[in-house]
Amino acid sequence: MRVLVVEDHRDLQANIARFLEPDFVLDFASTGPQGLALALAHTYDVIVLDLMLPGMSGIEVCERIRQLAPRLVPILMLTARDTLEDKQEGFQAGADDYLVKPFSLRELRWRLEALARRPVPPSGRRLQVGGLTLEPERGQVSCGERTVRLHRTEVLLLRLLMEAAPAALSAETLAQRLWGEDAPESSALRTHIYALRKALATLGLDHAITTRRNEGYSLEASRCQTGP
Repeated sequence: MRVLVVEDHRDLQANIARFLEPDFVLDFASTGPQGLALALAHTYDVIVLDLMLPGMSGIEVCERIRQLAPRLVPILMLTARDTLEDKQEGFQAGADDYLVKPFSLRELRWRLEALARRPVPPSGRRLQVGGLTLEPERGQVSCGERTVRLHRTEVLLLRLLMEAAPAALSAETLAQRLWGEDAPESSALRTHIYALRKALATLGLDHAITTRRNEGYSLEASRCQTGP
């Protein structure tokens, strides 16, 4: 497994290197711009990204990776801040998981292995519901002439909802399909649903994802507008 660790604390870099090598191939960056350059230049199985970095914050780096990287690589965010608002900001920027400092190196390893096992969007399979079209390999969804880029987990989430449409999927089913036995805390799914709703709203679909009481979430894209 090849992992990029973007962390400016040298002692923590050294501890991670001692614990994970030689089972992992590790690259290290100490600044936001350096980490972004490596993430875009090489192929990694997982990226470990500190929130507070010199030159560019972890949030900015995460957003830029999601905008520019051709592949939807999993991102694990490291932070000393553990409020729900901080985690929501990271998830909305495109992070797949969170690890709060100080943390166990054993837990870091478990989370890296879990992220690497998560499913990736199937290449080449285009999905359409109503006027809504998802291209998983490119990580984008379109409606008429409007197109928006999605984060990795949003692509997986939308694919599940499109495949099930118009039926609803429960929160438990979605979490199981997205993360298997490695599901994060329950707020993570709600955050990703919220982010996906915001993305679809930019396409003119303000109410595409509905919440059905005692059933879960469903996709209704029949009123997709085709105009600019």
